[in-house]
Amino acid sequence: MGVVVGNPRTTLTEVANAGDHITVHWGDGHTSRYHAVWLRHTCRCEICGTFESGIRALRLTEIPDDIAISSANLDADGALNIIWSDDDHKGCFDPVWLRATCNSPEERQRRKWRPTLWGKELEGGVPEADYEACRHDEAARLAMLEHLRDYGFVLLRNAPRQAEATPDVIALAGPLRVTNYGSVYDFTYNPDALVYGDLNVKLDPHCDEPYRQAPPSITCFHFVRAATSGGASLMVDGFRVGVMLREEDPEAFRLLSSVPITHYRRLLKQGRDFRMRAPVFSLDDDGEIAGIRLNDRGAGPLDMADDLIRPMLRALRKLEAMLFDKANQVEVPVGTGEALFFNNQRVLHGRTAFAPEGDRFMRTGNVELDEFYSTLRMLAREQGNETADMLLPHGALT
Repeated sequence: MGVVVGNPRTTLTEVANAGDHITVHWGDGHTSRYHAVWLRHTCRCEICGTFESGIRALRLTEIPDDIAISSANLDADGALNIIWSDDDHKGCFDPVWLRATCNSPEERQRRKWRPTLWGKELEGGVPEADYEACRHDEAARLAMLEHLRDYGFVLLRNAPRQAEATPDVIALAGPLRVTNYGSVYDFTYNPDALVYGDLNVKLDPHCDEPYRQAPPSITCFHFVRAATSGGASLMVDGFRVGVMLREEDPEAFRLLSSVPITHYRRLLKQGRDFRMRAPVFSLDDDGEIAGIRLNDRGAGPLDMADDLIRPMLRALRKLEAMLFDKANQVEVPVGTGEALFFNNQRVLHGRTAFAPEGDRFMRTGNVELDEFYSTLRMLAREQGNETADMLLPHGALT
């Protein structure tokens, strides 16, 4: 057995070679098994190149399926050295990387992200962060983005009150995305508005732009000026409501997670016509909720087999009743100089009505989900945080 130094989780203590695979033991008592062909395919030496860069000479077709390992040992630095039998190729594997890619059931479960589900009890104590702290302290910024990852939303306090600062506020989560509304959209009260959000009426919880193949994901509402009366944001955890629906009515959940409906946004003034067929809930490989897309105001005629029409409408009615139930909503008053970030593919948002008097001015923009994840991973990696390798959900994609 080797001597455990540093982090036991990433310290190799012993290796046993069985030819077609190796078994390694770790300082914390865990055991991992790696196939010879898997190790050869993931070799990142100077000859093979790396999959991280895409500059890679090795091809899977060049590796025999029955490739074997002729020797495996630990060097003085604790790294794993391998020599394969077919061509005497040599590879060296970093133990931190090996542990992060271990395919044991325990490690795969450890890597998988799990949401923090919430409901009305979160009201008055929502996850929050400070703008200046996030700008100047990468640990504070990572903590803010972890709140956004885990809860699906976070309230940013003490943000600038200048409209021109909106892109900088949004950039805390990643690069701006351009949608059919542009990169930043201004919401101001307009009684003749073509956009429903520019009215002062109550908005029921909904997802924005479910008619896009990839709906906006990370959304920021930057309040340059909040409403003088009313206009509080309403947040609903779509993942939690989905779990509740699955428990109460498994058949309704099955329909909403397997049968696509058409999400419409027709005839925009720019002469564009968007629509997307997709289930309300997207599921991951384990059948757990990965994303949601739903906007009752954009739900058009169902296009499906006749015997599915009434069951699907019943399922939608039940889900919407749960989403519109105040018992499942968190009211978040957002003031002037504050910003609300939320994952539009998880959290449905709405608002209370507000007084038309005053000059409410809210600016909004989006960050792609993969860009948000990239920002998270880079910050975590720079701070030596294992969550850099966390398996995150793909969102509202079929």
